Amino acid sequence: MAANLSARVTVAGFMIFIVASIAWMVDGWLETKASLVIQNVILLVINALGILRWFPKAEKEAES
Repeated sequence: MAANLSARVTVAGFMIFIVASIAWMVDGWLETKASLVIQNVILLVINALGILRWFPKAEKEAES
């Protein structure tokens, strides 16, 4: 993502981060670690906003 190779790669990176956040939230829930769950809820929201920002650019890139 930091290399900014293309919008499609950036969206894929955000999707990977979302999967990781969900996995950490599940782990935090099972281990009763509220701070881990809260942290990853925030990261999930940030990554979802990233997808909302980059997805239109990725669609335009795929069309051309």
